[in-house]
Amino acid sequence: MISETVVELSRAQFALNAVQYFLFVPLTLGLSLLLAGMETWFLLSGNAVYRQMTQFWGKFFAVGFALSVASGLAMTCQFGSNWSYFSHYVGDIFALPLLLGLAGLFIAANGIGWLLSGRARLGNAAHLVVTWLIAIGCHLSLYGFLMASGWMQNPLGADLNAQTLRMELTDLHPVFSNPLGLAKFGHSLLASYAVAAGFVLAISAYYLLKQRETQLAQFSYRAAAALGLLAVAAAIAFGDPSVYGTGVVQRAKLAAINGLPVDDVFEQNRRHIEIGKQAYALLLELRDEKTDPQLLSDFAAAKVDLGYALLLKRWQENVEDAGQAQVEKAARASLPKPVPLLWGYKLMIAVGGAMLIFFFAAAVTSVCGWHKRWLLKAGLYAWPLPLLAGASGWFISETGRQPWLAAGILPSWQGVSTLTATDLTVGLIAYGLAYAGLVLLAVRLTLKFIGQGSAVAMPIGEEQSHVA
Repeated sequence: MISETVVELSRAQFALNAVQYFLFVPLTLGLSLLLAGMETWFLLSGNAVYRQMTQFWGKFFAVGFALSVASGLAMTCQFGSNWSYFSHYVGDIFALPLLLGLAGLFIAANGIGWLLSGRARLGNAAHLVVTWLIAIGCHLSLYGFLMASGWMQNPLGADLNAQTLRMELTDLHPVFSNPLGLAKFGHSLLASYAVAAGFVLAISAYYLLKQRETQLAQFSYRAAAALGLLAVAAAIAFGDPSVYGTGVVQRAKLAAINGLPVDDVFEQNRRHIEIGKQAYALLLELRDEKTDPQLLSDFAAAKVDLGYALLLKRWQENVEDAGQAQVEKAARASLPKPVPLLWGYKLMIAVGGAMLIFFFAAAVTSVCGWHKRWLLKAGLYAWPLPLLAGASGWFISETGRQPWLAAGILPSWQGVSTLTATDLTVGLIAYGLAYAGLVLLAVRLTLKFIGQGSAVAMPIGEEQSHVA
């Protein structure tokens, strides 16, 4: 029987890694766009303050990006260490978007040194190209990883090989044009821009309150407020289309976040499990090298529900022997827990509304060149709000997918490696200590850079900011 402890420890370790990853990735991706915009405007306007902004915010980007790469590589390796059966079962398809995500990281990584210290050798035009390549690499990386995540919720372009017992790629196009993946990508982009905007706005507000780096702070505050307002407004206007995708998993998730009953989904899943049992029995016959045309035809018709039969393996190793009570239990376990999803959704909506009001106020006052002290303080302390909204969205997405690793194909408890609880406990502690150290290092470097200010002192221009 499957060890519940092993499953939960595996999930906890992956969650720890994912939290670290999605703490730094939105920040660095949003900063990459801001850096590219600042560098472009410097070349177009000739205003040296935009060059100074690129140099200053580039240091924060480099710190966040380094931690993004570390957590991204560790998270990818976990598919082989803690989720080896998942990798074996769907690796032919799942590895492709992951590789694209890693390729994006390497594209961006190649430009970091040139971004920070290569302007004198490259010149302004080439430096602009490097900055945009970094931004493109960061966006490409997020696209790859989110298409992998989207495939887990809406597995397309794959079919089961009855002899190898593995999912195999049948069509590459739907893997990279998965509507759920594209929806997640678009929504996550907007969330990332909001996170970066909140971060830049908070540090700029600090400088304005302290009357330090005034010109850099003014320009940065205005750019961050505009980007944050546009990103949050677009995210609210378009919502998250991935929630409304097709499939039983999305229907159950949508009902849960709205506090609606899921009785119809329960009945539908129960029927899927019954058909899946038939598919499982037919699969066992096919594994005996039988090639009867009727057998092949019956299995082809039923194999779409084979994954639902695997839900029974949590309680019954021999799926074909599962009784009605176990089918009912598996159908009940196939539904997401409504209470945490409902409150996670409410939290995301509440935080999103507060962010919209705040970014609007910040944008209006920055255009006027006049800031209230209370609003600057609000910007200083409200920087975690975009992270909180983004974390709520990811919680809804990933928790709402449970109990599946790949929706309708492979349950979470079926995809773990043959590790012991001791192995996973030691690994969880090691990851926790390592990530705590990385976060502390990031905080220390961030505070150091804030204390140092910009590398080059710039004269305060004619445009002054009145802090009331």
